[in-house]
Amino acid sequence: MIAVTGGGTGGHIFPVVAVIEELRGRGVLDLCWIGEKGGKEQEWSSSLGVPYFGIRTGKLRRYFSFQNLTDIFSVLVGIVQAHRILKRAKPAVLFSKGGFVSVPPALAARRLNIPVVTHESDMHPGLATRIIARNASVVCVSFERSAAAFEGRRVEYTGNPVREALRSADPSRGARFLDFQDPLPVVTVLGGSLGASSLNRAVQEMREEGQLSFNLVHQCGRGKVDQGPDRERRFRRFEFIGDEIGDVLAVSDLIISRAGAGALCEIGFLGKPSILVPLPRSKSRGEQIENARSFQKRGAALVIEDERLSGGTIVSAIEDLLHNPERLKSMGSDATALIRTDARKRIADILMEISGSEGRS
Repeated sequence: MIAVTGGGTGGHIFPVVAVIEELRGRGVLDLCWIGEKGGKEQEWSSSLGVPYFGIRTGKLRRYFSFQNLTDIFSVLVGIVQAHRILKRAKPAVLFSKGGFVSVPPALAARRLNIPVVTHESDMHPGLATRIIARNASVVCVSFERSAAAFEGRRVEYTGNPVREALRSADPSRGARFLDFQDPLPVVTVLGGSLGASSLNRAVQEMREEGQLSFNLVHQCGRGKVDQGPDRERRFRRFEFIGDEIGDVLAVSDLIISRAGAGALCEIGFLGKPSILVPLPRSKSRGEQIENARSFQKRGAALVIEDERLSGGTIVSAIEDLLHNPERLKSMGSDATALIRTDARKRIADILMEISGSEGRS
């Protein structure tokens, strides 16, 4: 039995999906997923046919908030619930994707002497991963420079695991799915699985300014639909793109995205140029800013600060890049050079090593 934990956002869910897919491909079928009760990860666990156990969770904050008091209680309850689940399931190892959802299961595993393999996506680890890593058997990182944060632990530079929808991406299927009539470049705007309000506003402003000189695809996030039709001659809007996401990105000439590590690894895996709009420090700990700057420094992306984002600034940046095909090509190549493409295999190797699983290699 191998247990996995992680959830909340796509950045914590999709790598778990990728690892499960890899383990399944090796014949490892005895799996379970521990996540937030009622969390979005439950949908993915169900679609994969993996038993799901929901627990209470609480967000970990570095700053003062009255919510810390209630969330500490939720974390303690979650530890007790996770302890019961793990004691009953008896997994040989727990794979933790990090994030606040993973903390109770990882702490419970420690009390039960269950080895923990944790994964950090960002260049600078978050508080949850720092807590989990203190007693983890292995810490996996997406970027080599992240290893310095875990001195004294066994650290493996694995990269960020990419799900099958990206690995089997087909641009011809993407073209058929989008069904654009004008043979123009395709620009795809991704705000993550939950959407991004500033990107959504910028897309709306672009549409209001007049006819676009490119085909535009917009994933706005569930429940974040703005005004206007979802489908126009040069525009396609989706709340969330499911299994077709790989095909859509494969046919895209340029991707506009937040700068979460998961998104950057998927962009790099497909070798795509991008415009990155990192989440501002006012809404984060600054990890996306660091991620985006690293890609821009290596020539793999163009960065627009969230505070400067508007329909006008983004249209100008898009058109400048689309008129420079050589730069687009080099940006895509540089993005691929920044990531590892075999992350899911490396993580599965570690899990099978620790668990003693005998799946097909």
